[in-house]
Amino acid sequence: MTRRKYIFILLAFVIFVFLFLFYRSSNKKPTSTEKVTSTTSAQATPTEIVQELHFTEEQLKSYYSSYNNPFVLHIRKVLNNYLTGNNDGIEPLAIKVDKAEDGTISGLDSFSKDYYKSKFIVFGINDSIAGGKEINIIFQDKQDKLFNVWIYKLGTGDYELRGFWQNKKFTEKDMEKIQKQYKIFLNDSKHAL
Repeated sequence: MTRRKYIFILLAFVIFVFLFLFYRSSNKKPTSTEKVTSTTSAQATPTEIVQELHFTEEQLKSYYSSYNNPFVLHIRKVLNNYLTGNNDGIEPLAIKVDKAEDGTISGLDSFSKDYYKSKFIVFGINDSIAGGKEINIIFQDKQDKLFNVWIYKLGTGDYELRGFWQNKKFTEKDMEKIQKQYKIFLNDSKHAL
């Protein structure tokens, strides 16, 4: 198994665990009013109504502190650089268009620059098995994809973007659910970068 596939599988597992724990910690218990029956199909099946999640002041304070994280700040820096044609702080392979055997699309050149012009929110931060941090982001103006960004801290103390790819585990339906549940963050221009 290649190192990249191993990292991707590990990242997918970490994201799954993070989402599981995050949903569980929200203490939101569904009620009978949160389910409706579909009237468009021949057979009525229950469909979950997705609602916006609510957070305590402590949870929000903890979350907003992630925008001061130097790994996260480096993402905004390199995206701004990339938009002006300056690739400082970016590993060349993180720019190149690539499509892995499993269908994962990576490289900054693989996606519209309209994404990078938008502010982004942090959806998750995890330690990377290869060092540095893997940060999950969603762009506020184009909320159809969740991206994974690998930022590495060099021995010099500088940061480098080493990987950028779409997390294909999040389907269009998943992204629609996230847009509703995390509306507070996706509409927050004060904290987003």
